Amino acid sequence: MKKQNLWMTIPVTTAVLLALTGCAGEQSNQASTGSTSVSTSGEQTHTSNGINAVSNSGTAGAATGTNTNPSNSANAGTGNEGSAVSNGSKSPSKLSDVNEVVKALRSELKLQHVKLPTSFPLNKGQYLGANIATNRSDALLVNFYMVAEPVALNDSSLTASDSKASWLASYEVKSSDSMNQTELFPETDLKNIPDDMAVDLGHGIKGLAEGAAGSQYLTWQEGRWTLQIHSVSEDQMNNPAIAKKIVQYLESHRLPAPKDKGFVQVDYASGGKTVQVTISWQDGKQIHQLKTSQVPLDALDMVVSVK
Repeated sequence: MKKQNLWMTIPVTTAVLLALTGCAGEQSNQASTGSTSVSTSGEQTHTSNGINAVSNSGTAGAATGTNTNPSNSANAGTGNEGSAVSNGSKSPSKLSDVNEVVKALRSELKLQHVKLPTSFPLNKGQYLGANIATNRSDALLVNFYMVAEPVALNDSSLTASDSKASWLASYEVKSSDSMNQTELFPETDLKNIPDDMAVDLGHGIKGLAEGAAGSQYLTWQEGRWTLQIHSVSEDQMNNPAIAKKIVQYLESHRLPAPKDKGFVQVDYASGGKTVQVTISWQDGKQIHQLKTSQVPLDALDMVVSVK
């Protein structure tokens, strides 16, 4: 049986009315919404790991690699007037190369034309992490860490209470007017050293050996820099041998040229197994200071690399 086609006939009058009034169709618009990522900030804590060595056995190295995996959240370094890393909705990249870390710091720090260490004593297979504790237009404080895997700048894992990161050094820059220069650069008369207190350190340099209140000191001068080694007398540390290694190192490595003075303080704790090295110098109207518990030659190497 064949199907019949049914045709609808519209009266002429009705067709005219429809043509005059028109037919309107409804349109619907779809709205799309985006999502934003939330940054978290880590709490600034200071972790310092001691060392057992009493002299340097190697030179500072830099870990190399490629910048690949982005982290899931942007972590802010906090502390005295700390500054967060803000990349909008993008998560910060993990930094696997020392140069990448230094570049990220330069772009984040508010202090203009900032000079930073560019070489660090990293163990093989380890990476550099950095956390900004102070970030102002007139001051900065950065803590550097050795980590097992690449991390982003100011990653919260660096300052967590259960952090596995090893503190390498702190680097601070402040206005010279805000710091006590007498404490930073103590005066020591090294022009006329008595023969019984003089120590030949090689390369025409003589040191002053002194003892007081259970401590022994060896102080000498190289250009505008004054260097001093302190240890506990009963430990019978061989301060002259350590000083000679430093003098030899500085024959082929140049420290920053200070405006007036620079001071290297090597302080061995009781037992001689841990050391605190503080290196301070004035550059224009700024005081630069690096502190570390690494061995003296590694501390010097970090300062030599400042640029």
